[in-house]
Amino acid sequence: MKSLTVLPMSAVCAILYASTALAAETEENKEVASLDPSTGTASEAPATENSDGADSAQSSSASGATKEREAKNALYLDLGGPCLLYSINYDRMVTEDLSARIGFSYLSYGVSASAGDASASAEFSYFAIPITASYLGIGSASNMLELGGGPVIVHFSGSGILEADEAGTEVDASYTMLGLTGMVGYRHQPDDGGFVFRIGASPMKVFGVPYIIPEAYISLGAAF
Repeated sequence: MKSLTVLPMSAVCAILYASTALAAETEENKEVASLDPSTGTASEAPATENSDGADSAQSSSASGATKEREAKNALYLDLGGPCLLYSINYDRMVTEDLSARIGFSYLSYGVSASAGDASASAEFSYFAIPITASYLGIGSASNMLELGGGPVIVHFSGSGILEADEAGTEVDASYTMLGLTGMVGYRHQPDDGGFVFRIGASPMKVFGVPYIIPEAYISLGAAF
C-alpha cells in the first residue's frame, strides 16, 4: 500500500520541479529580451562612456550572482518521511548548495482490557532521530531539486502485564535499530526567509529488516 503512495508523490514532485525550471527559464528569456528588443542582445555602451563605469557594472553583476543566502536556518514539520509518521526538524545551510538537518519524533501508546478476574495492559513507545544532508544545487535560489540521505536512529520499547486469578505475568522489551534513508524531492525555501515547503520520496532500509520501507513526505515550516 505504501508503494502506491510513493509513486504519485514522486510524480507530483517531478511535475513541480519541471514547472519551476520552466518558469525560471522563461524569466531568464524575458530579461535577455528586455536588453535590446531589436537584436535580443545588450546594446554596446556609447564610446564616450567611461570604462570605469563598465567595470563597475560588471563588478555589481558578479556580486549579485554570488549573493549569499540570507536565511540559512529552517524549522519544519515532516509528515511521513524517515520517521514513518512525523518529525520536527532543524535544518541549516552549510554552504550555498548543501544543507544538513536533524529531527526528532516520539510516539507512545497504551491499551488495557479486562474480563472477569483477568486483565491485561500493554504500553509501547517509539522515538526516531533522522540525521541527513541534502544537495540543493539544481534549481533557483528559492525552488530546487533536493537530493540527499543519511542515517536514522530508531528505538522501540514495550511492556505488558497479564493478571488472572491473583497471579500476574509481566513482559518488557526494548531495542534500538539503525537505518539509512534517501531523499529525492522538490524544495521551496526563499533565500531571504519565509515559508518552507518540501515534498518527495524517502525510502528507508533498516538493518535487520529484509526489505526497503517505501515512504513519502510533505514538509511545512519556515526559514529564518
